[in-house]
Amino acid sequence: MHELPFTKSIYNAVMKKASEVGAKRVVMVALEVGVLRDYIPEIVQKYWDYIAKGDIAEGSTIEIETIPATVSCRDCGTIYEVDVSDIANANCPECGCPTGKLVTGRELRIVGIEIE
Repeated sequence: MHELPFTKSIYNAVMKKASEVGAKRVVMVALEVGVLRDYIPEIVQKYWDYIAKGDIAEGSTIEIETIPATVSCRDCGTIYEVDVSDIANANCPECGCPTGKLVTGRELRIVGIEIE
């Protein structure tokens, strides 16, 4: 279960920022997370609830936008989305090239913190 260290790192960054700006309460944290991070949003929220208990983030929510995996074709440069459950057959839709460079899908970004 890698959701716990994932959630702890987010929590630490949020609490640092909240302290810097003198927040009284953290209401919501917005994240962008690549599909290749292989996480379960409900478990992230449960760990968040556990970690935040008794501090200014208690009761806050985590909102997650999942970023799809996209690849840039090695031959023609086309950027296309790949189905991670069938990555072995993720050939370029334009030229059929079987290889490319990962463009998106591994992100882990805090894109917003709602505070009071």
